[in-house]
Amino acid sequence: MPVDMKALIAQAYKNKIQHEDVDKITVKSLIEECHISRQTFYYHFQDIMDVLEWSVRQQTQQLVEQSLRAPDLRSVLRIFISFTVEQFPMLEKLMRSQRRAQIEQLMVDSMGTYLTQLAEHQGPDVAMNAVDREILLQYSVCGLVGVLMAYGGKKNLNQERLASQLESILSGSMNGWKKQ
Repeated sequence: MPVDMKALIAQAYKNKIQHEDVDKITVKSLIEECHISRQTFYYHFQDIMDVLEWSVRQQTQQLVEQSLRAPDLRSVLRIFISFTVEQFPMLEKLMRSQRRAQIEQLMVDSMGTYLTQLAEHQGPDVAMNAVDREILLQYSVCGLVGVLMAYGGKKNLNQERLASQLESILSGSMNGWKKQ
């Protein structure tokens, strides 16, 4: 059975993140860990950031596929919250790295991809012009990334309650900003 070299390199990178300073992981250390040549690494990836970006795209696609099988929005949110909580130690390390701005943009982009694919699959419930749809997407993306990063590392996080709250926000039923 052929080895998926990209997956092998990405897994080695993920393992290194758990045990090393993110900014000290090098191509050299990855090729040594994977027992491959430098040429093999560069055949599959441009640099270390490319490994991370590929990994995030793969994970995003897996989350989309899982979410498409979910029966409702709350279940979709549970999937994403659970993933964030599980991956939070690694996300936190990545956010403390010198590449923080790139990591943040990668998170926003992957959440945008995630929500866009989910919306396309479910079809539009409400007629909305493209400009309004884009604003709603950006608002939702930034809000979800912010909430997940703020709450994903909480020790006693009630994931069910957070999923319910996010569902209320996204459905428009939670709105404490306007007078009754």
